[in-house]
Amino acid sequence: MKKLSYFYFALIALLFPFISSAHVKWFVETDDVIDKSHGITSFYPVTSSEVLIWSGIVVVIVIAFSILDKYAKAPSALVNFGFTHVKNINRISQILLGLFLISITFIWKIVLVPDAHATTTLSLILLVVQALIGLMFVFNFKPRIASILLVLFYFSLFFTGGIVTLLENALLLSLAIYFFIINTKDNLNINWLRMHSLEIVRIGTGISLITLAFTEKFLYPELSLQFLSVHHWNFMESLFPLFTDKLFVLSTGFAELIFGLLFVFGYITRITTILIALFFAASVVTMFMQFGAWETEDLVVYSAAILLIFFGSGRNKFYHHIWPNSILQKQI
Repeated sequence: MKKLSYFYFALIALLFPFISSAHVKWFVETDDVIDKSHGITSFYPVTSSEVLIWSGIVVVIVIAFSILDKYAKAPSALVNFGFTHVKNINRISQILLGLFLISITFIWKIVLVPDAHATTTLSLILLVVQALIGLMFVFNFKPRIASILLVLFYFSLFFTGGIVTLLENALLLSLAIYFFIINTKDNLNINWLRMHSLEIVRIGTGISLITLAFTEKFLYPELSLQFLSVHHWNFMESLFPLFTDKLFVLSTGFAELIFGLLFVFGYITRITTILIALFFAASVVTMFMQFGAWETEDLVVYSAAILLIFFGSGRNKFYHHIWPNSILQKQI
């Protein structure tokens, strides 16, 4: 177990500096930056040594976690607490989701995503509905209806941002489905899905992280570079002068990719969730201390994190059914 602890500390040391600008679209004018800089901003080609090194790191970490997943045991106290307080944990997670919807309504004045500003009569009406959905989640008033409305809001994003926006916000969809399921009484038509409710949240989290790695870092590095030009978070440059903002963005993208893959595969989900929750908390504190801005958009991340920390990865894991009893999964 001590060896596992050393591995986790090594992972923290490796990835902690590179996860601090996870949601840059909330802090830059996305369309303006892309129009002015996309295709002009130089970045690393796929065959560059930096990309190849980070690709190797991704493979090593994912394989290492797949092996450790069969040996590491969740703390019994944490597991027992989760079983004993299922209802309260679900309620706290649901409240955080509701607070997210309320805060982006009144603080950001947007409909779900940072690009959807409320500027028309229709969008203002949607803001009101969004706030009502948040209140329904917070006060547990007809949460199934609130979940259905959130799903409708989610799919409406397709008309403004396309499939990419849907993938970036897959976490929202997964939480809406989860709260619809757990607030549905025993029903033969829904019980089969209940077994997979936590897995849906986990995979939704992973899809969001992987998509953001590409849309904010790999494919559109100008967004993160613009963020870093205003918010000077690349403290690695003070330690290593050759560690440019460009390299910092690349590293951040790969860190998000690693976490996303670990969530999708379901490897040591509790540890993975605790790590990324710490990283997001560091981001929140940094933003508040430097600029007095509170990153309310991270509430949705904490809503999922609470579920995954106390309940784990769910029933299914990617490779455990495709390649059972392999050397990567076999437990000694």
